[in-house]
Amino acid sequence: MALKTNCFSINSYNQASEIISICREKNTVPILFIKYFLINGFGVHWLKELKRLLLTRFTSKNYKIYVDSKQNYGLFIDLVENQVNYIKVNANNETLKRLKQIAKLNKVLINPKFSIVDLSKTKNLQLKIEKNIK
Repeated sequence: MALKTNCFSINSYNQASEIISICREKNTVPILFIKYFLINGFGVHWLKELKRLLLTRFTSKNYKIYVDSKQNYGLFIDLVENQVNYIKVNANNETLKRLKQIAKLNKVLINPKFSIVDLSKTKNLQLKIEKNIK
């Protein structure tokens, strides 16, 4: 059975753990999207701690992380060093070419085409995720 990927926007550890547990039951690999204002405000250390907490709860890394860095190239380099799976960055062609070279060395994909489901104001996550998986 092929694993299907789905991208969900998260705001907290509780949302992330609930999404992963629901997707684990459905045999899908969720992609957790972290918005720019969260990562810029809390920093890369918050992301490391989130990954560590999720790893202790689920014991296997059956999820991927997608982060928006807008035009913050310092944040982009920090995210590449921490080996985030996917990064969304806004840049002109010349800068984007250089950033892709940096990301290629660390096996990070830049600007993938995912449709993102925002779960920030959703009361019933289970129902929303199940509708999106089908």
